[in-house]
Amino acid sequence: MIAIVSSNARERSAFAALCESHGWPCVECDSFRALKRLLRRTRPNVILTRHKLGDGYSDDVLALVTEAGRRDFTKAIVLIGAGTPAVPEARQIALGADVVLRDPVRTDVIGAYLAKFRASPPKGPASPRQSGPNQLSFAGATVDVDERTLRSSGKTARLTPREAELVQLLYEARGAIVTYETLYSEILGRRFRGDTSNMRVLLGKLDATFRSVGVALRTCIGVIPKTGYRYTPPAA
Repeated sequence: MIAIVSSNARERSAFAALCESHGWPCVECDSFRALKRLLRRTRPNVILTRHKLGDGYSDDVLALVTEAGRRDFTKAIVLIGAGTPAVPEARQIALGADVVLRDPVRTDVIGAYLAKFRASPPKGPASPRQSGPNQLSFAGATVDVDERTLRSSGKTARLTPREAELVQLLYEARGAIVTYETLYSEILGRRFRGDTSNMRVLLGKLDATFRSVGVALRTCIGVIPKTGYRYTPPAA
């Protein structure tokens, strides 16, 4: 699988379309934080990342890959601006980037690298899955993400896998908007194409599950038209 990490929606969409044209599975990450969530549950064999992200740099991406023990498994392609000095470019290589490409990037060149790196077998053993926080305080209730249980006021309910993933995404981005691109990519495993119906259904199911234990979830989740969802923790 290929992870596309860029805070530019148009760029992510273009690279995702390139992958789709070749039949290569890919996941879009709009931030460094989104990639961290992705690496908790899966292992992309190629990461295509922009140097400057909305919440960090490719330096953080490369360090995360190394810390997760995926350096021998995951190939990294870094895209940098045309006017970037040589020192930051050299730093990407020192941190473990397999390729550094300057703007303007050519899709045929990127496609060739992606094809090459996807065909490269992993050198090391599979690394264990990393888990996130076991229990979260969410909307005034307690959610065990691993066990997929919801507890409040002595009542317990079960969450579906996708409900649990939605909770974790919103919790980790609390106060910030989780875009539909991220929601569809990380929960449904496909690109967002403008139809929000699947996510509306999922949010409705999650709301019903929370109501079953006496929690009004929708008072904490704002729907931002044509953009995504934002979770605001209740006042203490």
